[in-house]
Amino acid sequence: MMRRLALVALVVVAVAGLVAGCGSDSGGSSAGGGGKRPSTSARLAIVEPSPNQVVGPDVTVTLQLQGAKVVPQTTGKLSGTEGHIHLSVDGKLVSMAFTTSQQVTGLAPGQHSIQAEFVAKDHLPFANRVVAAVLFTVKAQ
Repeated sequence: MMRRLALVALVVVAVAGLVAGCGSDSGGSSAGGGGKRPSTSARLAIVEPSPNQVVGPDVTVTLQLQGAKVVPQTTGKLSGTEGHIHLSVDGKLVSMAFTTSQQVTGLAPGQHSIQAEFVAKDHLPFANRVVAAVLFTVKAQ
């Protein structure tokens, strides 16, 4: 019984640490200060591939960004209207795009997910994360 209580207590402490870490605002700014992350009114959508679309192993990911613009990584003051796109396939970062269209090649047959996030020009997320995601399928050839 005591072992079970100790295990439950350990799990509670671990979960509490994860929750606290996820909500922290220690990102700072590109200048290395401890300032808060900028927020943005930008909206991001994945136009292609569309949800549940069946595609070949090479797919063009087309994004629509509203309320902000894509810029190269630069230094200086962060702005809620400037950033770039981090593109992940199946949870793995595949590109840091400075355009709203990216080619992803060599995908294996089966279901995949794409996640795009509009991030500040210092590669870190905005205070209010701007994320779009879609599930699609690569057909067997």
